[in-house]
Amino acid sequence: MGLSSDEQQLVHLCGLVHDIGKVGLPAGLLEKPGALTLEERRQMEGHAAIGQRILSKVEDYAEIARIVRHHHERVDGLGYPDGLLDKQIPLLAKIISVADAYNAMTSDRPYRDAMPSRVARMRLAQAVESQFDTAVVAAFEAILAGSTEAYRDGQRDDFSLEKQRTRQPVLEAATA
Repeated sequence: MGLSSDEQQLVHLCGLVHDIGKVGLPAGLLEKPGALTLEERRQMEGHAAIGQRILSKVEDYAEIARIVRHHHERVDGLGYPDGLLDKQIPLLAKIISVADAYNAMTSDRPYRDAMPSRVARMRLAQAVESQFDTAVVAAFEAILAGSTEAYRDGQRDDFSLEKQRTRQPVLEAATA
């Protein structure tokens, strides 16, 4: 996608903290086994703005906070919290959106089992031009096509490296 090394580092950090706003949601909402009510859905959708508020308290995190706010926007304007259209959505937020959706689909949830990588990838492709940016989905697919099955299905991770790559201010802001 032609991202600079600074942008790559930024999107990496955003990927780690994009759902930090979920700490502000009511207890039990994330683990609810059934469908959400309209009110519960509204609360869940609030996590992006909550995340922005948390991260905006961290010095030098203004851009991270902006990307976190917009990671649930859709290119057709039907996303949240601001209903932005394609060109209004920051590129890095579009990247986080695709990665987040893939992770959600390939992870077990209280209300459903994880789906296989190939099914999630098909669903991403079907949502191009409505929910997701075409170029971002194509780049994501190229990355997954070149990865091992263990990475695609989440059986292997390198989270031990994240401890070295992340900065303490995020944790401090979340508890403030």
